[in-house]
Amino acid sequence: MSTLTIHALDAVVEKRIRAKAKRDGRSLNQTLKELLAASVGRSPSPAVDHRADFAEFSGIWTAKDARDFEEATADLEIIDTADWQ
Repeated sequence: MSTLTIHALDAVVEKRIRAKAKRDGRSLNQTLKELLAASVGRSPSPAVDHRADFAEFSGIWTAKDARDFEEATADLEIIDTADWQ
């Protein structure tokens, strides 16, 4: 993929693009890619749901595996407040 830079973008255009991104709940980058694709007659690629890609790994831990993991990572839950001073 390429990177493009737009110089001297009109302030009103920028404001409207940012407002559209916010309204649609999308990033500015995604909004710009969709607007550019639509302007040249190409619809954006449909979003791909990758959740199913990991289905084979879902639910394969035993209760003992889960307990072992919790014990091995318990110290990661400790917050040293002195680190945040």
